[in-house]
Amino acid sequence: MAGDGLTLTLEHSKFDETLRLLLKGVTDFSGVTPVIATILENSVRRNFREGGRPDKWPASKRADGQAGYGKKSGQTLVDTAVLMNSIVGVGDATSVKVGTNAPYAAAHNFGIDKQITQQVKEHVRRITQAFGKQIEMTAVRVKSHSRKIHMKLPAREFMLVQDSDWEDINEVITINLQKLVGGRR
Repeated sequence: MAGDGLTLTLEHSKFDETLRLLLKGVTDFSGVTPVIATILENSVRRNFREGGRPDKWPASKRADGQAGYGKKSGQTLVDTAVLMNSIVGVGDATSVKVGTNAPYAAAHNFGIDKQITQQVKEHVRRITQAFGKQIEMTAVRVKSHSRKIHMKLPAREFMLVQDSDWEDINEVITINLQKLVGGRR
């Protein structure tokens, strides 16, 4: 039977326009990368709020009360929240970048176990005891100097992409491509 089967007729101009939109959508992601950057930025901040994800970070001495404060005094990596609030995400046509400019971020994220040299600025120290005995408060000027200390911090990976982030990113890209193919951009 000559009339049976499937006949497909493409209107050439609409097909070309749809293909052009689709190709533009897969080579220029500037419509979705800012959204993806925000997803990742929020996810990294959530890592801080939850004290590590998917695994909890080892508690810092300050957070578990062993730093001489007499009680728990805060959350690991969130004392002043400077590191958490320094997380910034940006997206352009081809990439998404999320990071921080905090100079100590890498040491906290990857951990550190090495001898370092610290520079101590000249300052005034007020002391109330000397040689284990209480004394009247005295101001002592400390000259600038350097000192070597052994720095040991466990890794507390805060710059992690979670599985749920990938699901959210996939959804954003899928919706964008569907809009492109449907011509609703």
